[in-house]
Amino acid sequence: MPWALFYPADYSVGAAALGFQYIFERLRLAGVAAERFFASPLPYRSADADTMLERFSVITATVAYEGGIPVFLEWLDSAGIPLLPEERAAGSFPVVGAGGALSYINPLSLSGVCDFIILGDGMEALDYAVECLRSCSSAPRRRLWEKLAGHDEILVPPVDIKDGKLTRNLKTGRSLDLNGDYPLHSVWMTERSAFGKTLLIELQRGCARSCRYCTLPRCFGKMRFRGFDIIENALSDICGRFEVPQVGLVTPEAGDYPFLPRLTESIDRKGIAVSFASLRLDRLDEKMIETLAGGGRRSITVAPETGSERLRFSCGKNFTNELITEKLSLARSHGIDRVKLYFMIGLPGETDEDISAITALCRSVICETGQSLTLSVNPFIPKPGTAWENEFFAGKHAVRQKYEKIKKEIRTIAKKTPQLRLTGVKEAQEEFSLAWCGFEESRKLARDPHGGAADADAAGREMLKEELGRIA
Repeated sequence: MPWALFYPADYSVGAAALGFQYIFERLRLAGVAAERFFASPLPYRSADADTMLERFSVITATVAYEGGIPVFLEWLDSAGIPLLPEERAAGSFPVVGAGGALSYINPLSLSGVCDFIILGDGMEALDYAVECLRSCSSAPRRRLWEKLAGHDEILVPPVDIKDGKLTRNLKTGRSLDLNGDYPLHSVWMTERSAFGKTLLIELQRGCARSCRYCTLPRCFGKMRFRGFDIIENALSDICGRFEVPQVGLVTPEAGDYPFLPRLTESIDRKGIAVSFASLRLDRLDEKMIETLAGGGRRSITVAPETGSERLRFSCGKNFTNELITEKLSLARSHGIDRVKLYFMIGLPGETDEDISAITALCRSVICETGQSLTLSVNPFIPKPGTAWENEFFAGKHAVRQKYEKIKKEIRTIAKKTPQLRLTGVKEAQEEFSLAWCGFEESRKLARDPHGGAADADAAGREMLKEELGRIA
């Protein structure tokens, strides 16, 4: 069964996506003729055998975040594939499906386009979908839809949505057993990955924290960890067969993993460098910093979110500016002289003083540590499934004003002026629109994939929340 597995970004990004790798391996082990496609450099020829897209009867996309939606739709449209399921069913066009991290948060944003959407972790549901696609390969599309709808972790829009509303309750797959046969590490390593030649190992899923802007606590399930022995055995096996220059530990928060000291010591004994996917300042300790520095890392990435302690505490991150400078001073003492800081603007309750606090914090860090700073500044976007889902997006005009204020004030830091990276205002507006895209909005986008998503009004957002409430 020829199956095109698409990642809506270039090869370097897709090659670093662990979930995408899991799905590719699962399909291959099931005997599916799966080949990988990326948005560039050759979007309609597979990376595996240079096969043309027109040879494939099944196309699915792994969509990690909202920005992947228009990329996927424009890719299909440019390949001459109808974007509406009923139009594909009327001809000899491929079956189109999707999955990925976005399916935990708002699968309805893809519901106007897809024949099926696998919800959540998806491994068992994927096996079921493969069986359905094989058994219905020559059957009418309606029969395939009805068979796929026999699984409560697969959303089948042509069957499950009537008059814009879900007709059955669904479940988001969230496996609580991450040990056993569940995949846990990279299927391939390549220098062309965004992370370089790095073996990615997944330690944890879910999060017990309560950051009000974040989708993890509510959407991705309970915090669950892989056992140390499972990780250690896999790591020893791979390192015995392949050269592994670096291990990347994938987890919402590395410091929450209960076996982290044992694991980093084991990796260090093997002479392998370590990187962390996420570091929370209040869990960052000297051992973690030593591990980074020992592997040759000279930079660190942390997310204060704001320069204002009041506003940071309201976000759910209860650590002070003093702790930030203390931890970064510790990093500097181990030779880490570059820092990337993530900030958000437009947060609920934000004032002009809170914006100015970003510059004040940066000035303090530079004075106390001498480190070079890069600031990534992003507008706050309320997402479904978060504690702040009912809050407002600041809008283009307000975001531009805040950006101008930051740029002006950052220039007053004469010594080691931080580099600024600002998320595009247009991109932020589109992300907000896509985040609240329901079935009808998704259908409109399918009819005009280059037109962009329209903003959902208050009534539309309430309707979407109600529909998403039917997906447990």
